[in-house]
Amino acid sequence: MTRIRAALQRRTSETDNGMTLVELLVSMGILTVIIGMFMGGVVVMTKDTSRAQGVSNAGDAARKVFQRMDKEIRYSSSINRPGVGTTAGTYYVEYLISAVGAGQKPLCTQWRYTSSTRTLDVRTWRVQATPVVSGWNTMAVNVRNNLSVSTQLPFVFTPAGSTYQRQQLRVFLDMGVGSGTTAKAGAQLDSYFFARNTSAASQSNPESVSVPGQSANPVCTGPGRP
Repeated sequence: MTRIRAALQRRTSETDNGMTLVELLVSMGILTVIIGMFMGGVVVMTKDTSRAQGVSNAGDAARKVFQRMDKEIRYSSSINRPGVGTTAGTYYVEYLISAVGAGQKPLCTQWRYTSSTRTLDVRTWRVQATPVVSGWNTMAVNVRNNLSVSTQLPFVFTPAGSTYQRQQLRVFLDMGVGSGTTAKAGAQLDSYFFARNTSAASQSNPESVSVPGQSANPVCTGPGRP
């Protein structure tokens, strides 16, 4: 019995000695490695989640813009030739919808891309003596089009004529987080919209002789260029 008591006392005494400095440093090193691996995984997961969210947002915006333009341009009666706005870094297009409800005035819709804010906005007004113009409604953010590159212009107009019987508007939008060489995954809208109610006789179809690239007889002249 005495031997057992002595052995227990000896083990208790040895246990109370604690850790050596070497053991403590080794333990801290192992813990640091484990924490580093854990935090690395958290960072990767956060980046992946952020990218997935960005792609999802860009896709939603592209679908929203497509659905609205497809619905409106299809029934427009005349599309103005797009061009540079009065504010630096803006590009715009307008179209007129004459097929409206009884008692309503024809509706003008104007889209504006602003490269400085990377936003795509839209506003509308009725064709009347004193048009009441709505405020700008932002339809897409993080738009990456570079207006200095001709292939990245957001709006490209094709007049009605021998090749196409209806006016045509190509809409190209590159959307997503980042820009230029730092651009990350996102979504692109690259669609051609035909205005079924237009023809070579549409008011805005002829090109201006004095100002090439603009319609000779533009519609929707109310508030002017954005």
